Amino acid sequence: MTSTTSVRIAKALALTATVAALVTPVAALASSPPTVRDGRSPDTLDAVYAAQTQVTDGRSPDTLDAASAAHQQLFVPTDGRSPDTLDAASSPQPVLSTPSSRFHWGDAGIGAGLASGLLTLLAATGALWMRRHPRHEIQTT
Repeated sequence: MTSTTSVRIAKALALTATVAALVTPVAALASSPPTVRDGRSPDTLDAVYAAQTQVTDGRSPDTLDAASAAHQQLFVPTDGRSPDTLDAASSPQPVLSTPSSRFHWGDAGIGAGLASGLLTLLAATGALWMRRHPRHEIQTT
């Protein structure tokens, strides 16, 4: 080992030790919260706690009444439909449907066309894959 290398190693060790010495007390202080001693009497502490937890509503009585009425209306189901719509909905008309037993060629054509399109897409994807990634033959000895 040359003297230049040993000097560099010594400098690096000295720098590491200095950084560790500076960082360790800071990390120890950050991990433990400071201890605060409250010297007030228990009666004073109870009064402070009661004052801090008491909720004061600074609204006027009229505002409180309006808010209470609005809150009560939230629990009443309201329907925003017009009276004509409500009348039409209250007397529903039955819808008659006749079951069909015949074969629907239009639906079959849509299904067949979709299936053939998917197969064509799958075949084209496979062909492109094989073109980009050709097989390499393994030579035996």
